[in-house]
Amino acid sequence: MATLIWQAPMRYFSAGDEAAFFSWLHSISGVVSVKGCGRELHIRLRSKRLSAQSLRELLALYHRYQGNLSELAQFVNQTNSSWFAASNAPWHSQMFGSTSRYSADEPALAVDDSYVGH
Repeated sequence: MATLIWQAPMRYFSAGDEAAFFSWLHSISGVVSVKGCGRELHIRLRSKRLSAQSLRELLALYHRYQGNLSELAQFVNQTNSSWFAASNAPWHSQMFGSTSRYSADEPALAVDDSYVGH
């Protein structure tokens, strides 16, 4: 299991906005549970091997609700690095820093090379 710790301040603009956030989060394949711990949100995942679709949903959710995108950098692997760690991706500098060693032109950190996410 893997756990994401959402430390960004949460700001909802309505009760419906808050409900939409949690509904979206729970709908992402691989998310096992979500629990508030003080000012943090602990998101338990089945594993660090996420499908491309799940990873894209987490990217969108983190972007929309202003989460710390660098928390998602741990999911880069050789299978997804061509799009996930691409230096021209809109999230690249927020996720990997402006002087990142990760780019689509270079091999990425291998979390699990045998996993093919769809």
